[in-house]
Amino acid sequence: MKLYTVSSISPGTIHIIDASSGAFVNRITYTGELVNGPIVVGDKCTFVVELPSKQKLGRIHKIPTGHLINQYPV
Repeated sequence: MKLYTVSSISPGTIHIIDASSGAFVNRITYTGELVNGPIVVGDKCTFVVELPSKQKLGRIHKIPTGHLINQYPV
């Protein structure tokens, strides 16, 4: 079983990392400012961003692909 973690590397970028080896696996990019998270739960990563319009969006991404599964207003 593979284990993954995530790390906020720079504004707009979260790296997906293999927790066993520390190797870079993939990246998630987003617009706005990170205000909460990222948090990994199972095979998903969730976080909240604030857009330039001040709207806040929760985002859920699949790990390790980084694909956006869902987003919702917070």
